[in-house]
Amino acid sequence: MIVKNILIADENEYERRAIIERFENSFDPTHRYVFFEAIDGEEALNKIGENNIHIAIIDTNLSKINGFEVLKTIKRSPVKAHIPVILLSSNIHRATRLKAYELGAVGIIPKPFSTLEVFNIVKSLLYTQDEYLHIHEVMHIISFLEQMSDKQVIVVPKIVDEFLSEYFTSYKFLAVNASTGEPLYNRDFDEDEIREILTCLKNGQDAYLTIKINIKGEIYYFIFKIFSDNKRFILLKKVLDFWSELNDR
Repeated sequence: MIVKNILIADENEYERRAIIERFENSFDPTHRYVFFEAIDGEEALNKIGENNIHIAIIDTNLSKINGFEVLKTIKRSPVKAHIPVILLSSNIHRATRLKAYELGAVGIIPKPFSTLEVFNIVKSLLYTQDEYLHIHEVMHIISFLEQMSDKQVIVVPKIVDEFLSEYFTSYKFLAVNASTGEPLYNRDFDEDEIREILTCLKNGQDAYLTIKINIKGEIYYFIFKIFSDNKRFILLKKVLDFWSELNDR
């Protein structure tokens, strides 16, 4: 599943919990939701600054810093402006809605609100976000791998691990030199598993899901154990296979 971090900023604990419970009780085969809660605007901005938030749901009537100012601050940030913001407001007059959209909100929901409406809007936004990121990630990974062709190979497993950690909560990843059997990078495989993997590779057998990487004539194996079949991993595999073919020419 793709992990999505959602910020809910509302001083009313009951309303925050109602939104969270709607997501927890709704079937979504694609996403796993992680929630961050804030009771005022200052805490909301701190949570956004410290975490990789994918969508923010913000009450306009926050203390310390109101929701409109939080929205304005987000949209002025060069690194956080991409975050879609949904506002919750007990004031839904035309001027309020106009202000929300002028500042960059993607939606404004009247209070008291329907948690189903919140859920459906977020799901729609995530679908659009996923498709955009799908294209963006292809370009980013290919660009990165092109740069790495003439640099240290050890950097490549690190960026692959960063990519995986963005979307998977449970996985294992190992990179080894095919000639020496030396592990270059390891996330969560224990010693017994590594010995088993190296034995399989020596005998010409696949260990878990294995990608063969050719970098300047040197062969490496990237071994994955991922507890989910996700299009992000399929994308990563295709890009690594393509990159290996280019290096093999």
